[in-house]
Amino acid sequence: MKNKSAARPGSRLTVALTLVLATASPRAEAETNAVTTTAQPAGEWKRMSLEELMSIQVQDVSTASKRTEKATAAPGTVIVVTAQEIKLRGYRFLHEVLRDLPGMETAPMYFSEIGTQVPVRGVVGNNKIIVLVNGMRVNPPGGENFPFRSDFSIRDAEQIEVIYGAASTLYGQDAISAVINIKTRRPGDTPNGVVGADGGLHAERDVWASFGDTFGAQKNIRLLGYLSYHDSDMMPTDKDYPRYWADYRAIAVNANPPGLEQTPSREDFGLNLFARLEVGDWASLQVWHRQSERSSSEGGYGFVEDGRLISVLHYLPEARWGDMSTVAEGKITLPIGDSAKLDSTLTYNRYEIDPTTRYVWWYTSGSATNFFFDDYKYGIGQGLTIEETLHWEIMPKLNLLAGFSAGLYDVIPKSTVPGGADPDGDVIAQGGFWEYYTSYGDTNSLQRIPRVVRTCYQTYAGYLELGWQMLEKLRLIAGTRVTKDTRFSELPITPRAALVYDVTRELTAKYIFTKAYVAPAPYFANATYDNGTVLATSNPDIGPEKSMTHELNLTYNRKNFLIGISGYYGTQDNLILISDRAAPQNIITNVWVGPTATDPRLLAHSANGGSSERIGVDVYGRATFGPVSPWASYSYVDFHEELGSVTTGLQGISRHNARLGATWAITPRLFVTPSLVIRSTPKNVFPGTLASELDNPLEMNLYLLWNVSKHVDLFADLRNITDNRTALGGIAGVAYPQESFRGVFGVRINY
Repeated sequence: MKNKSAARPGSRLTVALTLVLATASPRAEAETNAVTTTAQPAGEWKRMSLEELMSIQVQDVSTASKRTEKATAAPGTVIVVTAQEIKLRGYRFLHEVLRDLPGMETAPMYFSEIGTQVPVRGVVGNNKIIVLVNGMRVNPPGGENFPFRSDFSIRDAEQIEVIYGAASTLYGQDAISAVINIKTRRPGDTPNGVVGADGGLHAERDVWASFGDTFGAQKNIRLLGYLSYHDSDMMPTDKDYPRYWADYRAIAVNANPPGLEQTPSREDFGLNLFARLEVGDWASLQVWHRQSERSSSEGGYGFVEDGRLISVLHYLPEARWGDMSTVAEGKITLPIGDSAKLDSTLTYNRYEIDPTTRYVWWYTSGSATNFFFDDYKYGIGQGLTIEETLHWEIMPKLNLLAGFSAGLYDVIPKSTVPGGADPDGDVIAQGGFWEYYTSYGDTNSLQRIPRVVRTCYQTYAGYLELGWQMLEKLRLIAGTRVTKDTRFSELPITPRAALVYDVTRELTAKYIFTKAYVAPAPYFANATYDNGTVLATSNPDIGPEKSMTHELNLTYNRKNFLIGISGYYGTQDNLILISDRAAPQNIITNVWVGPTATDPRLLAHSANGGSSERIGVDVYGRATFGPVSPWASYSYVDFHEELGSVTTGLQGISRHNARLGATWAITPRLFVTPSLVIRSTPKNVFPGTLASELDNPLEMNLYLLWNVSKHVDLFADLRNITDNRTALGGIAGVAYPQESFRGVFGVRINY
């Protein structure tokens, strides 16, 4: 047994903060996904009147069309979270914002490598959500699941724009569920910044800092940077959920080496760094880095036997998952006359799994139960993309967006490397092979599968979209994208068409039709592993998953009041079925492993097959009544998937969920924000010992903010204040306990 200790992220950090820039367009109508153009230094919100601070307005957005427009005019359902809401509600990380949004059902600690799973309108999979920072795509370069963890700070966001539904016309592959764009603030004319720290239960603590300034004789050079570090021991599962923990102890108490896993090891670490430099209105450079580490056993991975959960992965200190992402983007904007501009963007994206990452699981040998410590994982992906985007105001009522992009990718997906990988060496050779036999007991029928598979490919895409103000109150948006991916022969064509009708000054109606696709991530196509039941091999012939959506949206907005309703119907076909589902489409044949070729396995690979259908509605609203600003939403979704003759329903999520919250300005300096998230019992989840906890999960939170002075804030962030014991579905389709009461107290200093 080789036992490597896992270092904390801070001890491995070798990141240099670099500089960034943003672009403003020659005409306001042609703004792109840059940061907001309204400078609001840190602490500026304190100088607002109470009425300004609590007001509700229709925000300008740029994510839906890559041009500035009112949220009510954008071709899609758009939710905007402002800097004031982030501060008054106490949001720290992106997954906390998504928790309070309609149509999104967050499942924290769903699995170590995923973090929080975020199903959107019935569609499960973080690989179907596009995440941007100032328009820069920060998803892993191979298209794997986006990890929503405590390493994505949004404290310095000026605005978060969430576009629901498919957006492959502008953003290419994987834009099926939503596009989320975090826009950072822009510095003012004088140096400003924030430093803060908090601490609380379960040794949870955060420190963060940010800085912004302008330079040059004309004050046209702007610099912004921030860092955030999170550290927590998390709740003691053995004390808060003793019946659930008993299943782990039943295995650990008889396992070798003896005396292990007396209590769960569940530390959670997250680091986020960002820097951005702007030079005038023509050039930008920005760098974003995230890094985290946590137990590799999160999510309750196991199997059901005789009506109870048999845990496979265990909470030992050696069981750690660590990974990091670094994304850098440079952009230059060239005006073309008075009515057009050309954006040229170069982006480098790198994702790496820490080579000390490993799972710890148990196995039997004769009558003995043993822990296995040598299941080390490693992966690395790099992508380099270039994009040219033309914004052209052809005439006052007609605009054109056209672009071309090309990408070069080199990806080793998550792979098993016995003894741990040496990233400076030949990782493919270090991985070796999985061995199996095609005939029972016949050691001469040996076959081999490489443990590590490298994928190199290119993508090329062109897109075009027109916006036409047909009538005074009616606007048409129509466009399409054509993509070539060298991994498969099919040529995805992804159109979008939308009608936006201003029924009155306050009421807007929209219809949106979209097609999109999910490319098979290298991990899905080339996953090789042996989980004791399935022996997975690569499938180079797997193709893209396709999606089509129809949506109707009505939004009513007047001063300090907004209400909206969106109804949608969508289908997906040629589904990407991951090998560990072991569906008939995945199974190749029966094989055997072991020195005597007698241990059975199902030889399987990821494959395409089946279809799904979803229908639902989101109702949401916000208002301000004097010193109180409430928000609320209700979402309903129905879903079914067909694989051959088998039909299944919602995939571990709830049919109904609702949110309710309010910010109350008790005084101009003291704010309190209670909030509630409730959902119906998740469907198709095995409850195990958590049946009552799985029934209608509910969480109540409370945030308190006191402006002690112009420069100092004190706050308390209390989560699950009723200490309600709840459970949600984990990675294996079994109930997984959620965090009990927790909270932090902190201070923030503006300068």
